[in-house]
Amino acid sequence: MVVTDTTRHMPDPASATEPAATDLEQVRMGQARLLRDRTGMSCLIIGGVILYLAILIMLAGQFAVAASWVAAAGSMVGIVFLYPRLAVPDGVDRTNYRRYLTGHMVISGLTGVIWALFAIAILDAGSLLHLFIAINMVFAITVGGMMPSAEYRSTYIALATATLVPFSAYWLITIDGPLRLIGLGLLIYYGFGLLVSARAEIQTKEMLAAERNRELTRRLQEKNALIEKVSAEKSRFLAATSHDMSQPLQAQGFFIGAMRPLMERPDQTALLDKIEACWQAQQQLLQALVETARLDSGAIVAKPRAFDLTSVLTGLEQEFAEPAHDNEIALETRFEPAVLDSDPLLVARILRNLLSNAVKFTPAGGRVSLHSRRDGDRVRIEVCDTGNGIPADAIDRVFDEYVQLAPTRDNAPKGLGLGLPIVRQLARKLGAELTFDSTPGEGTRASITLACQPVGEIAAPASPGPAEITGAPLIVLVEDESSVRDALSILLTDWKCRVIAAASGADAIELMGWATSEPALLIVDKRLADGEDGLETIAALRSEVAADIPAVLLTGDVYQFEKLAGLDNVTVLTKPTDPAQLRQTLLDSLAHPPHAD
Repeated sequence: MVVTDTTRHMPDPASATEPAATDLEQVRMGQARLLRDRTGMSCLIIGGVILYLAILIMLAGQFAVAASWVAAAGSMVGIVFLYPRLAVPDGVDRTNYRRYLTGHMVISGLTGVIWALFAIAILDAGSLLHLFIAINMVFAITVGGMMPSAEYRSTYIALATATLVPFSAYWLITIDGPLRLIGLGLLIYYGFGLLVSARAEIQTKEMLAAERNRELTRRLQEKNALIEKVSAEKSRFLAATSHDMSQPLQAQGFFIGAMRPLMERPDQTALLDKIEACWQAQQQLLQALVETARLDSGAIVAKPRAFDLTSVLTGLEQEFAEPAHDNEIALETRFEPAVLDSDPLLVARILRNLLSNAVKFTPAGGRVSLHSRRDGDRVRIEVCDTGNGIPADAIDRVFDEYVQLAPTRDNAPKGLGLGLPIVRQLARKLGAELTFDSTPGEGTRASITLACQPVGEIAAPASPGPAEITGAPLIVLVEDESSVRDALSILLTDWKCRVIAAASGADAIELMGWATSEPALLIVDKRLADGEDGLETIAALRSEVAADIPAVLLTGDVYQFEKLAGLDNVTVLTKPTDPAQLRQTLLDSLAHPPHAD
């Protein structure tokens, strides 16, 4: 299967209160809530209409009818006002909205019957005032359902049908002459009202949908803000813990490096090898955490350049030859010449993680292969193994952070489940196509596909520097953590270096005043005590001797690494640094002596 970037669908924010409501249910609940919320204003308006009509009835000289009208119509207004407070005292929800709407429809129908009866009672073809009152009565109660703000069409249909149909029928039956056409007009008005109320309900639904979308957007923004806050807190936690955890690990690594030349017996060397293997496992776990935090924060940026892919693959072949041999795994390689325009460090990191997984999950007697193959203007790099494979239902999960499948061998190192998530994020940064196929019982095939250039000459790498440190160079070490400073001092001394070790830049400058020669190299921690910055310390030390002394900056800061890369004559190493890596950095830096400013 081709692994593509996907985003998990977040649950509907409204699901917290209505977990399985359909769109229609949401609309109906919205209409019910509008009816409930607008009850007070509706009752106030209808109450005013009732009083207005009562005055007209009294002007017609029918005081008893007016009193009965106020009592009957007013009672229905009271029922309408009390109904939501009795039926849904705690508000409208999925469990009660249907019952509430049905009850409201019944009450509206009864209201229509009462208004129709009084309109019929007041109707008198011989009095224009009586005709005016009767027509006003049926129009006043039914026209509201055709307004754009009408809440629920079924309520209007019940009200209009109960009011207009019997009144129109009575009019047509009892009124003679041309006035009978008014009854027909009332039926036409009834039909027109049904059509208009349908449009009014559509507008109401659109309004409710817009409000719901705004509410969903607001909740989604709140969730995103919460996710961003949690992510930022996680990143800050990883930044702080990675720095604090790297310090003791760094000291352990330097002490292990310093002890190795002192081992005289094979059993001592074997024991130290086991200690170093444990240290390397801890280092790899911390590096995975740091790299994940840097990827999440956007601190890692691809820096593409033309490079020879074969040289990168050959280095990886040499790196994994020993682990594969130790676990009785055959490592097969086949490379086709290719020049990539990409970031060689990130490409190597992707393949290193894939190879590490392949070796970890392949049993003894199995096979791991690393192949590259050109296909036109693209090159495909494959890592295959003959491990147990991954079930189809688990393939997607292996790209989730902190998901760790059981290794094939008992002695396989345990991880945090960050290798493949890092691969996926790095592939995105490089614009590489990542594919991942696995068959249970047969093995796994992972590959990345990148654009390549026509094969040409790549600038030859610089000739390797000396294999040994010679001349007892003077190295200034500034490290505020005493355990790291002591361990690194011992290690540098074993490498036949003279060392000035200090906890701060000021102490280092004072000690340099007693030195009889100029420093050949500076090794400075990025974050020193009392807020002292390692870069400022390097600048101060260089200023003291008026020379651009090569410097190595050690940092455990997750987010500053990329910003520090590319500094003039400063090599940045992340903690915990492997002694072998530091030694090679020293050899490379010492091969370029400082020049005076």
